[in-house]
Amino acid sequence: MDLDPDPAWEGGENRHSISPSISIAADSLGRVLVTFPRASEIFEGGETFLTRFELDPYSVCRRLVPFYPFANLDDWRVANFLLTSGLSMRALDEFLSLEANMPLSFWTAKDLRARVELLPSGLRWIFQIVPTTHPTREPVQLYFRDALDCVEALFNHLFFADKMDFTPFWCKV
Repeated sequence: MDLDPDPAWEGGENRHSISPSISIAADSLGRVLVTFPRASEIFEGGETFLTRFELDPYSVCRRLVPFYPFANLDDWRVANFLLTSGLSMRALDEFLSLEANMPLSFWTAKDLRARVELLPSGLRWIFQIVPTTHPTREPVQLYFRDALDCVEALFNHLFFADKMDFTPFWCKV
């Protein structure tokens, strides 16, 4: 059931306040929506994704060159291709040593890796070795992310800023 507790809900004229903290509305379909508008409070301030991004020590460089630590879009595209290709560091060095007319800002795999390390990081993966009752050739590793970090990332993301409603409600159909 998808019911949006929006003030423009069909039951606008049938909205009654029982107390300052509870509001009841009914629409023409017989749905009843009980909201508790004063049950939640949003505090301004705190860090968002963009403020954290701006606190990065290289944010001034990124304002001047949007693809920093890479020189331009083409430089970033080559770096992205090389890093996602699955090539070894040696194979990357061989590719970068070719006599090609590619004006890249990096010449070795080590330099490429160092530039990538300058980029802001996202959520980190954690792994834990899972004990098993049966023997295995290699230990079983469980990869996961911290759930609180994931929730924090969602709450800080600008895409969801105007899509979250922190007011609890109850709907009776």
